[in-house]
Amino acid sequence: MSNRHEQESITSRAIAASVLETLRDGHWRAYNGPKSEQLTGWLQSATGLQHIRLCSSGTIAVELALRALHLKSTDEVILSGYDFPGNFRAVEDAGGKIVLCDPAPECGWVLTPERLEQSYAPEFRAVVVSHLHGQLAPMASILDWANSRNVVVIEDACQAQGAMVDGKQAGAWGHLSTYSFGGSKLVSAGRGGAVLTNDSLYAQRMRVYCERGNDAFAMSEIQSALVLPQCERLADDHAMRLQSASQLYSALAKYRWLQCVPLPQQDSPAFYKFGILVAAEQMDSDRRDSMVTRLAKLGIEAGAGFMGFANRSSKRYRANHSLEVSKRLASNTLLIHHSHLLDPATGANSIDQVANAFEQLETELSL
Repeated sequence: MSNRHEQESITSRAIAASVLETLRDGHWRAYNGPKSEQLTGWLQSATGLQHIRLCSSGTIAVELALRALHLKSTDEVILSGYDFPGNFRAVEDAGGKIVLCDPAPECGWVLTPERLEQSYAPEFRAVVVSHLHGQLAPMASILDWANSRNVVVIEDACQAQGAMVDGKQAGAWGHLSTYSFGGSKLVSAGRGGAVLTNDSLYAQRMRVYCERGNDAFAMSEIQSALVLPQCERLADDHAMRLQSASQLYSALAKYRWLQCVPLPQQDSPAFYKFGILVAAEQMDSDRRDSMVTRLAKLGIEAGAGFMGFANRSSKRYRANHSLEVSKRLASNTLLIHHSHLLDPATGANSIDQVANAFEQLETELSL
């Protein structure tokens, strides 16, 4: 048995023991039990943030963060033109007006302060900043910009559990931050999420919004029991995925029709999905999707990126950019699931298998 498989077995046994403990002591049906309290404590320790609200999903976490701002109908919230679709709906549901901002052409999938400044208007109240596809947003410079403009930063770290940005946990930077424990995430309970902040007013507003006799958007004690053992070994799993991502980056660097965002020298990104831009000429979403289909037949768990927001009705947003970058990202993004980063040396999900699949793609599609 490989070291990775041994560690997976240890983690599985720890999860099973945690859940069985919750079943046996009867806390599985508690609104607030010891596992939830332990998970809250772990998140406080990892991020340094005082107020942690566990909730039903990462999508709800973003909405709760927005609800904490008590948005007025004239308040504008900046989103990337390429982002998770639930964030668009969350802004609408929270009552804000959406402003779409294109990522910089050379900066992959994340927002930058320079692009945010180009979009700035006095009506700006908040910006949702997402870490995506193994790329980390430059949080220190974004916070500097936001504080100078009196804009609230909601850090969407739903894809980035375990990542480090300038020496701090991803999710520790925002005025409000969010995590997801959804079914395919790096730390998973099938569903679940969390909102984090150091602002007691925001925490109180979320509590008032959620409490309707009981917590309307709760994360269960069983889910906390599932998540806690994964959090406790997150650093080890993160190191393994980072090592594998580095090997995969090296293996794919020879293909001129692929562009992998370079791994940062100082930060430590997390890879829920390993993002690749298909840079071949005349590439479009149909051809990219055919690559996804072929990779699946070769045993690779791959997928397309987000559809982005550029093709949505302009009645639902405004934009100061053409959103051409967002359109290109929606057509050209190819994602490799983190299950292929579990063992860099051996096994069905090895980096060699992924690299060999791309070699076959190049031959079959004459790229």
